[in-house]
Amino acid sequence: MKKICKCCGRNRKIGKFGIKSSFPDGKNPYCRDCMRTFINNYKKSSKGKSIQLSCVKKYKDKIKDKIKEYNKQYYLKNKARILYNKKCREDTECVNIFDEDIKKPIKRKINKSRKVYNIEINPKRK
Repeated sequence: MKKICKCCGRNRKIGKFGIKSSFPDGKNPYCRDCMRTFINNYKKSSKGKSIQLSCVKKYKDKIKDKIKEYNKQYYLKNKARILYNKKCREDTECVNIFDEDIKKPIKRKINKSRKVYNIEINPKRK
């Protein structure tokens, strides 16, 4: 069975048309290729971009609590590393090293005489 596309005018197989129940034959009057080009052009237009941005904003507002909970869990899991990175000063070179077996951060300071000092950081320290 074949159908003619309203946009390009080609006679195509019925499988090349999308489903649209509001039409008598149950198929979209435009073939999938024409619909794809229409949708891509619409997304590139200013109206399409603004609608897409509003949809993203609505979605972010919808899952705001999930994001907040995820960030809280991440902070609790990586608290020692985050606090250490905030305290690292510019006067000495600081390298953040985590021992994989122990999972304790080690602060390595290199002073002007190029001596290396390893200082273990207490994660409970404020």
